[in-house]
Amino acid sequence: MNERQKLYGDIESFWDLLDGDIYALTEVMPVSKETIENLRVAARDAYSIFEKVIPILWTMDDQGLLELGFPEAAVPFLRLQTMRPLSVISRFDFIVTGENISVMEWNADTPTFIKESFEVNDRIAKKVGLQPINPGQATQLAESVCRAVEAAAHRISQRPHVVFTSHGDNIEDRLTTEYLQQFVAGAGYCPLDELEIRPEDGLYDQDGKRIDILYRQTFPIEMALLDRDEDGKELGALLLQLVEMGLLEIINPPSAFLMQAKSVLALIWLLHESNHAYLTDQEHEIIERYFLPTYLSPASFLERRQAFVEKPIFGREGDTVTIHQGNGDVMYSNEQRSFVDQSAVYQRYQELPTWQLENGTEVAYMFGVFVLGGQPSAIGVRAGERITGNRSYFLPIGQQEHQEEDK
Repeated sequence: MNERQKLYGDIESFWDLLDGDIYALTEVMPVSKETIENLRVAARDAYSIFEKVIPILWTMDDQGLLELGFPEAAVPFLRLQTMRPLSVISRFDFIVTGENISVMEWNADTPTFIKESFEVNDRIAKKVGLQPINPGQATQLAESVCRAVEAAAHRISQRPHVVFTSHGDNIEDRLTTEYLQQFVAGAGYCPLDELEIRPEDGLYDQDGKRIDILYRQTFPIEMALLDRDEDGKELGALLLQLVEMGLLEIINPPSAFLMQAKSVLALIWLLHESNHAYLTDQEHEIIERYFLPTYLSPASFLERRQAFVEKPIFGREGDTVTIHQGNGDVMYSNEQRSFVDQSAVYQRYQELPTWQLENGTEVAYMFGVFVLGGQPSAIGVRAGERITGNRSYFLPIGQQEHQEEDK
């Protein structure tokens, strides 16, 4: 039995290989207890800033939302307040360099990397003799999913029909979705391409049964808005209309989509840089400590000749991300360019730390910290190139019993 089989062979429904390529690494990176604690504090504090800012977005006029890069078809949907907190399952991506922790972005609406962090990571850490990073977090995940479904069900008179959905032919998306589905008794699964939208009536599953609550953890609203049927009908817009009319509940809620736009980071930085009185002194300190300067134009960085990152507002997995030198020249660019038609934000470049694998390969890595119902939760690490994309690795982490500093 080789090392991969020893580590991953007994983990059911997990994709340690994807399309024959390595996804989950067989090495485990030690991380100090202090770093783990600091990351959870950072996630808690950063989340509080988004909580503070969302009322501004809810009261913003249509033109303001369009200038922040939101699709016009989504604007009425953005102001819906169907449940609290803002997101059921979300993930902050952090850069950790020494004692500094920086927010890269908040995946508030459709974060992946869930099963890896909540279940697989600690099982691997224990097998190599390290302490778990996320004990008890899988139980909290199950409770959060169930609470969200119960909250949505309160607005439904009959016993709700709950359906989880994803791209059925994407193994990572499907197995992630089925992992969450197991927490909700009686919930069904329906692939995205088998959902049927009946305008001003409802959403139906593959058996022709009307869906009351749709759990779409890996299906982004911005992608739904691009869908068309054979007759050219805008399926995403019709789906959002069902939500607006109260004919369908969706999880994550509309507020999660509103907060996922990277342009919200630019709004946060504008409030801070202008020393706006809307924020307390403590909130300004949190932004100064954890947030990177982010703008809707690269002009500030070009004037200062500072390196910066260009990111599509609704981009995913590093797709269409470009790192520029201070003069604007390209330093690194992701080969995938799916979001070139989107508006972008421009964020100060901060280099990712690196970890050397046993074969001598050096990988850049970032920490993902999940937030469940407003509370910091499981932590995981993705590793790969300077721009973390969809070809990144799952790098398990563990805590050494008496470790003080990260290696």
